[in-house]
Amino acid sequence: MNRGAAATERIAVLLVGLALLVLGAGAAAWERDWIPDAVDRVDASALLDRTDEPWWPWVVGLLGLVLVVLGLRWLLAHARRRSLGRLKLPGTGRGGALEADSGALLDAASAALAEAPGVTARGGRIWRDQHEVVAELRAGLDPGADLDEVADAADRAASVLSASLGPQAPARCRVLLVRGRRWTRRTRVR
Repeated sequence: MNRGAAATERIAVLLVGLALLVLGAGAAAWERDWIPDAVDRVDASALLDRTDEPWWPWVVGLLGLVLVVLGLRWLLAHARRRSLGRLKLPGTGRGGALEADSGALLDAASAALAEAPGVTARGGRIWRDQHEVVAELRAGLDPGADLDEVADAADRAASVLSASLGPQAPARCRVLLVRGRRWTRRTRVR
């Protein structure tokens, strides 16, 4: 999702949240009778007269269906897996494309990470976060592993990714170290 879409979404969520807050406060005030003669002030007869029309259930049902489809589309847009299968490499021109398989890049970086004693590489993924490529490597860490060697191996893995992506490509490398079922996160930024 780009910044413009994210900003639009945040504004829409803010407006919907404020509208729901106002409606909730109004309903609470009505229930506690803090608004004198509220029943006499609200004239909903035009709307209530339409509910007896034969088309009314169809319009309400269609509106509900449209809202469900919009909600599902919004959820799918946020649940979409952002992993990249292929990466364009620096030096790619308009006439052709230099690409690298992200699985091969992850394998090379994982091999560099697994060189440390007590570390077992467990895969990873590469995705694009706005204008930056993020590589996430997962590795199992034995309880007796030397953390200095693990940090050096993480640096080597980040160097492998950096060399593959090019020095001018904005990139981050995150190494997730796992011991049993608990995850400890260590972030390396280039």
